[in-house]
Amino acid sequence: MECTPVILAHETPFSIGAVEISPSTRELRNNGKSAILEPRVMQVLVALHRAQGAVVSKDDLVACCWDGRIVGDDAINRVIGRLRHDASDHADDAFRVETITRVGYRMVENGANRTPNRVDRRFVIGGAVAAAAAAAATFGWQNFRSSPANKEAAELLEESRIAMLQGLPDQLGNAVAKLKRASEIEPGNAEIWGTLALAYTQQRGSVPAAQQPFVAERAKNAGARALSIDPDNGNGLAAQALSQPFFRNWLAMEKAARRALQRQPRNFALNKLLGFVLGSVGRPAAAIPYLDRAQQAEPMAVGLYVSRMFTYWYAGRLDDAEKTIEHAASLWPRYFGVWFSQIYLLAYTGRAQQALTLVEDTASRPNGIPDWNFDFTSLQVKALATGRPDDLEKAMESCREIAKRGEGFAENVILFAGAVGRIDDAYRVLDAYYFDRGFKIADKRWSTEQGMYGNRRERDTHFLFHPALLGIRRDPRFPGLTKAIGLDDYWQRSGTKPDYVA
Repeated sequence: MECTPVILAHETPFSIGAVEISPSTRELRNNGKSAILEPRVMQVLVALHRAQGAVVSKDDLVACCWDGRIVGDDAINRVIGRLRHDASDHADDAFRVETITRVGYRMVENGANRTPNRVDRRFVIGGAVAAAAAAAATFGWQNFRSSPANKEAAELLEESRIAMLQGLPDQLGNAVAKLKRASEIEPGNAEIWGTLALAYTQQRGSVPAAQQPFVAERAKNAGARALSIDPDNGNGLAAQALSQPFFRNWLAMEKAARRALQRQPRNFALNKLLGFVLGSVGRPAAAIPYLDRAQQAEPMAVGLYVSRMFTYWYAGRLDDAEKTIEHAASLWPRYFGVWFSQIYLLAYTGRAQQALTLVEDTASRPNGIPDWNFDFTSLQVKALATGRPDDLEKAMESCREIAKRGEGFAENVILFAGAVGRIDDAYRVLDAYYFDRGFKIADKRWSTEQGMYGNRRERDTHFLFHPALLGIRRDPRFPGLTKAIGLDDYWQRSGTKPDYVA
């Protein structure tokens, strides 16, 4: 393996089958169509192609494509995932990237005939023009016309995007700090400011409720700065939409997202936002195309896999839900959102014993979660697996205490209580969750160790449409609940109905 650094400007164009690739313009051309690849993705493509089918270790990739800097597995995995997506979406699977467990990666060129490397003068001359045209149609977060010219700023932007895909508090803090530095280097770059605005909107859930308005204001200001530079910056438009309240304000959010998507139809954040809004009002079937488009734009957004799994499930597409979470688990087996989602999918679709086996496999559990959380989950899953009254009572006793610890736990308790027919218990928690009646739920999302916070003014509604909550929706109290929290107003003003009614 040749480990000299991949400098795109110095690389000669080459072909893989019928696909023509120009590293210097980051362009991939196939069947008269072209696409622009991210810089790091193109570097990895060049490195794998250089190897001519040999295995390239992660250390070799770092040496070639990251200048030997310390790079985590998440960064490499994201780029490999993006390259696989580009191979499928833009190259008709002319090649594939195989993972060689604990060794590295290799490129396999598909098809019987391999076109030898060649330099095409027309391709080199026309590359810059084609690249500009393709950039407008490229999926992804970045608006390539405003990508940073400064190398340090570009690297800070890329590193921040990778951190934001994981969405964990420490990573979001790092992303904000790096983006602020990038904005100092290139203060006139709209993409940096737009991405900073999105980082602030994500970070809002990582600070206590009292601090959230200040973070929201920073997001609003950064978004406004992005739009003052480029009125069509997709991330700035998304941040602008997210600056308004969400709970009870779904119609305004939907309209804002749809208006912005008319200007940036393939933007990751805008598609994710509209999908989330539609799921919140009980319209999962309508949400799916937008969430799918967002995932196409950013294949390594781990939280989006979880959102898509639940949305497929709520829409009655169980096979798609299973495929989605299985794929996520193959990439992030110990990421807490993926791990718990697997447990709940199995537990509430008649496979609770299989879920219990996973819960009790302590070696595969995600890090950073306190033992009492696993114990709580185990009690619930065991009760679903055995159906014994004593197991059910133990689980419900634990639920009554756990529901007070955070809004995420309260949602899980509502789900469990509704699924096992304890409808009155479920409605007691719903009263506390939406109306602060009966008991107080802590201003946290999960445990203290996870560092995620809730906000009683921004409660979730997705889980109300869970298939396991059919008993809750059939209860005569449910119409009063949907009216009180504003869902009826949305359905009436938008002229729509939730999927469970329609």
